[in-house]
Amino acid sequence: MLCVSAVSIGGTVPIVYSYFSEFLQMDKRGEHLSWLCMFWMIGGIYASFTAWGIIPRYGWGFSMGTELQFHSWRVFVLVAALPAIASLVGLTFMPESPRFLLEHAKHDEAWMILKQVHDTNWRAKGQPEKVFTVTHIKAPKTAEDEFIEIQSATGTPVQRWAVRSLTLCKLVLRNIASLLSAELRFATLFMAVIWFCMAFSYYGLSVWFPDMIKHLQYEEYKAKVKVSRTT
Repeated sequence: MLCVSAVSIGGTVPIVYSYFSEFLQMDKRGEHLSWLCMFWMIGGIYASFTAWGIIPRYGWGFSMGTELQFHSWRVFVLVAALPAIASLVGLTFMPESPRFLLEHAKHDEAWMILKQVHDTNWRAKGQPEKVFTVTHIKAPKTAEDEFIEIQSATGTPVQRWAVRSLTLCKLVLRNIASLLSAELRFATLFMAVIWFCMAFSYYGLSVWFPDMIKHLQYEEYKAKVKVSRTT
């Protein structure tokens, strides 16, 4: 379960930031991405308050015979899962990534999505008369893309799947190797150290706080308990 959670978080977080930044101006990306980061803490507060408000209420659970005991902590899991379910539903209404469309030569669809975002933003600012214009679109194809197109037109379904999978693996490995290039080596190391410190402090505090609270409760209990000795 922890492995699945780690893969899910590690896979979705970079995609969310990359996708969100596609619809932002360069001078506004830092500000709005900071607001997006803030929702991580809001989610933690939401989970903490719902756990505090639901789990101690033992009467909120129910049972079906002797096999299924639906206690209050299960109710908390359902309530905590509501934002994830809402996000899953909301993804169906989100527009496609313009960069993805451009890389697949779907220029008209990318243009329409960018125009929709442009019109929505300026309408919210009270200036719906602003006209969306595109000066140029540059999305060069790579040799791998052309090779995939040739194989897709001539090969069998198994060959097409094998070529696409092999090409994707090569691209992933090439991107990973580029992080260790001379231009990005220092930035990669610096970001790895920062991410390690953030993750270590976050999960370290998450583990330490419950023990600390338990210790404080025990000290409070000892202070209120009177020991009487009889002979």
